Amino acid sequence: MSKQCLDVQQMQHLQELGLDTSNASLCYYKQEGWEANYFIALTCDIKEKGGLTYYYDSFGNKEYILNEVIPAYSLQEVLDALPKEISKDGCTSYASLYIDFENNRIAYGNTDRYGSEIHHEIMIEKDLIDVAYSMLCWAIEQGYVETKKNK
Repeated sequence: MSKQCLDVQQMQHLQELGLDTSNASLCYYKQEGWEANYFIALTCDIKEKGGLTYYYDSFGNKEYILNEVIPAYSLQEVLDALPKEISKDGCTSYASLYIDFENNRIAYGNTDRYGSEIHHEIMIEKDLIDVAYSMLCWAIEQGYVETKKNK
């Protein structure tokens, strides 16, 4: 089974880079009193009440107090966060994000009738979501994505 969302460390790294991850549709959580691993849930199952955060089971009749909640991006959310334009050498232009399975890479570039110009590429090692995450980190570090740090 392929990876469905970014892991806890990846999401924490995006937050450290200053990305607002509050729009994530999924989240990792730890139940109060449990030292176990994180569990995953839809964010709509997580509610705040009286200063505490609760997870509600699928029947809505049992609630669990949570001591930690970390947003989790799906592949679509990572792709949505990637910039739609890239500035290079003082020129801003719309950029194409390529998922190039023939050359086993994901890349940003521009195309015209004479070919393509690649701005940045990352080789696909395993899961596409991990490569898209790496591209998002690169775009944030280059200042192509607005964050809390570069506003």
